[in-house]
Amino acid sequence: MRVEIVDPSRTYELRHLVLLPNRPLSETTDDPAFASAVTFGLTEGADPRVLSTATVYREEPPAAYGPIVLLAREHRPWRLRAVATDAKRQGEGFGRLVLNAVVAYITEREPALIWCNARVTAEGFYAREGFLTYGPVFEVPHVGRHIVMYRAFAMSPRGEVSSAS
Repeated sequence: MRVEIVDPSRTYELRHLVLLPNRPLSETTDDPAFASAVTFGLTEGADPRVLSTATVYREEPPAAYGPIVLLAREHRPWRLRAVATDAKRQGEGFGRLVLNAVVAYITEREPALIWCNARVTAEGFYAREGFLTYGPVFEVPHVGRHIVMYRAFAMSPRGEVSSAS
């Protein structure tokens, strides 16, 4: 297995199939928020297909997210989006490997905070990875039920992840 920064276009098919299967492909490919994002992809062996992915970019949490905003004062905030693993390979730890690569990247030079609008179906995954929930469950139109989740990390120049939350 190898996790590396990839061109986002390599993840479109996977993200569309896993996250937005009943929506137009353009909703996967045309999101302007991804212009400044860093996309990670997990591949296996010589196969170039991305089996798991996550995207992260710098974004302040909304002011209404009280405790998350407080953490963002001392931890650079990053928004996590488009986390997806091939449906046939879910449960093999690929999501954890990709998330660890994201954390190593964002904590290389400074303490960091990750926040996201997680699908309720993924809440257990994030909780196992040390994320906390904030606020009530809410509906994202055409996508489903979500919950805000977050986790702060101390700076780790050697890629050693440590929790600060």
